[in-house]
Amino acid sequence: MGAQGEKVVVSSLVVEARPPSVEAVAAALAQMEGVEVHEVNGYKIVVTIEAPSTGASHEISSRFIQIPDVLNVNLVYVNFEDEVL
Repeated sequence: MGAQGEKVVVSSLVVEARPPSVEAVAAALAQMEGVEVHEVNGYKIVVTIEAPSTGASHEISSRFIQIPDVLNVNLVYVNFEDEVL
């Protein structure tokens, strides 16, 4: 993001993965544009997505399930904000 006054949608999700693959799944998520991995706890991975719209955020999160060994993706919250630099 970047321009002053730009709308930013921040979404927090918990991604559940098969335990033997959780680190690989977290690494794959971290490589996705707009995605930040915050914590890995057991088979759960806490991530945030920063995107310019809810549609863009949904598009990013819908790709999570395509990562091998992802079992579930749970939306925790969505926040709409004006980014101020």
